[in-house]
Amino acid sequence: MTKRNFIVAIILMLFMVSSTGFAAERYQWKHAGTEDGCQIYTSNVAGKDYIAAKATCVFPARIEVIGVILRDIPNYPEWMDDCESTKVLKTVDDEKDVFIFWLRQHVTMFPDRDMVLKSKTIIDMKNGRSLVYADSTNEIPYDAGKGYVRMPSFHSLFTMEWIDRENTRVTFMVDPDLGKGIPSSIANRLIKTNPYKTLKKMMKMAKKSQYIDAAATSKYRRYVEEALKKNYLK
Repeated sequence: MTKRNFIVAIILMLFMVSSTGFAAERYQWKHAGTEDGCQIYTSNVAGKDYIAAKATCVFPARIEVIGVILRDIPNYPEWMDDCESTKVLKTVDDEKDVFIFWLRQHVTMFPDRDMVLKSKTIIDMKNGRSLVYADSTNEIPYDAGKGYVRMPSFHSLFTMEWIDRENTRVTFMVDPDLGKGIPSSIANRLIKTNPYKTLKKMMKMAKKSQYIDAAATSKYRRYVEEALKKNYLK
């Protein structure tokens, strides 16, 4: 890589981070427990009553399988904790996995929340990782018409890290504002457990043949094979 291309790559990476809610200095992560080998963390967020949370688990699954699961937005309700329904509103860039979609989140004893999100994906197989952001957006003023409470803001990030050909470290981070009507103490309990519960259910999805078969012919598999040929991955 030339010096100019390296500088351009760094600028693009900084732009992607600054355009999401996950600037590193925003969080002070504290270890909050270990469940089934998964690590759970929480952080206070300046100016908000709500915490951010993340969990990290090791999946006995190939990294491209997880990529296929994350691309399958219509089936998020099968594994994403408290996700009741989703709808893809616009495919912005199919090759780069940029989508705008609606998501409804169920909250027991309170009105369900909803949000419009825009996904952004960074595939960096040279360093053995992929990042999938989803952030609230106003690009499409979608109205579900069901009396849901629109969340004022929502930021999430899935990080997939190469361990070896059959294992992947997956981290899921969320930084939501659930909106009016839910006491922050209740909201924070829900936020704390959401990433861990999501990853545990996602791990089961990674064993399904529909995703394993789809991954075998996916662009994510191609990226991995190219990285292996160049000895970026071991």
